[in-house]
Amino acid sequence: MIDITLGTYGLIENITGWEVPRERSLSDHRHILFTLRGSVPVLLVRNPRGTNWDSFREGPRDKLERGPEMSMEDEAGLGLAIHWIQQALITAYEDNCPLRPAKNGRKSDVIIGLRVPQKRSQTAL
Repeated sequence: MIDITLGTYGLIENITGWEVPRERSLSDHRHILFTLRGSVPVLLVRNPRGTNWDSFREGPRDKLERGPEMSMEDEAGLGLAIHWIQQALITAYEDNCPLRPAKNGRKSDVIIGLRVPQKRSQTAL
């Protein structure tokens, strides 16, 4: 039986505190314990149901009242007005519907078929 552990140089740089404990395993090989440093990317989303709609309604009004004078008689003025309104709405939405980590619906520490404890990982060599 051949046991191979694969990794990358980027991963090696994040491995710290590795050790081979003296305790026996149920394998022909001993375990290697290590700590993997780093962060897991988090998907951030906005949930419209959590929006503060009262404050959202006030946000564009304030921005539009403070906006530049815009002439809607020519294409350039109309384009500027449309852009100003779009930005007012986007800013109000972003200000009143904060980004939050996405929930994936399951609580699991299984990643690509490997069970990884929070602080330490185990692999057999």
